[in-house]
Amino acid sequence: MNTHAPIGFIGLGLMGQAMATQLINAGYPLCIHSRTKDKAKALIALGASYANSPLQLASIVKDSIIIICVTDSIALEDVVKGEKGLLHHIAPNCLIIDMGTSCYELTLNLAQQTHKKQAHYIDAPVSGGQIGAQQGTLSIMAGGSSNQLQRAKPLFDVIGQKTTHVGAEGSGQLAKSANQMIVGATLNIVAEALFLAQKNGADPAKVVQALTGGFADSKILQVHGKRMVEQNYTPGARATTQLKDLQQAQDLATLNKLTLPLNQASLSQWQGMVDAGLGHLDQAGILAWVEHNN
Repeated sequence: MNTHAPIGFIGLGLMGQAMATQLINAGYPLCIHSRTKDKAKALIALGASYANSPLQLASIVKDSIIIICVTDSIALEDVVKGEKGLLHHIAPNCLIIDMGTSCYELTLNLAQQTHKKQAHYIDAPVSGGQIGAQQGTLSIMAGGSSNQLQRAKPLFDVIGQKTTHVGAEGSGQLAKSANQMIVGATLNIVAEALFLAQKNGADPAKVVQALTGGFADSKILQVHGKRMVEQNYTPGARATTQLKDLQQAQDLATLNKLTLPLNQASLSQWQGMVDAGLGHLDQAGILAWVEHNN
């Protein structure tokens, strides 16, 4: 790897902005790109350089590492394979790391296309939300070769506190689908439970306190339960993102001819929330959807 070339970073949303900042603060030179250039201003002020397209970024980064953290699979495919995508100018031995939550089948396809260019691919989605990204405490679930995972480890150690090599390419996305299924369904039931308790006269803050440490305790209860109590729905992760992730899991289940009734029910709830015009809220805003239905 060319040690003089910067690390590439594409995607400067809520998560990407925080992750890229962590890398700059750790001393890594970054070359960044975002569909909305204004999002790059803070990172440029910290010393990052800017590329006008993924193609230009690939030519600057050469055989270094490129991290992608974009909104969805459509954006990911455009970054990698689009008209001005990375694969048009990627150097042999360059490592592409997708840290978003992406479609499993697309992940396999992009990895295959990357290998044809004699480059490498890791899918490494994260869990921990915007808070974890800002604190560098994300959990990273990685799919790819052991050699490339070792190559990425110094960067992962800056971004997160735990990295698990789940298996071959695509395995990271399978683990993230499992994560998002559990998160989505848990958010649903936490909102309904707190709503039921409050409507019958209990203080929801005290209910959260009472459940902490018991079998019903979870990070969802502690973090999002607190936001529900405070009705703080400023997005750390938007409801639209949760819906997208559950839909990807359901699509994969359909592809495999599997029946997952709880995930389907959860998906329907999140679809209803978005259809009601509440998709811009934080995931904790699922409580607002429960209230809307009552």
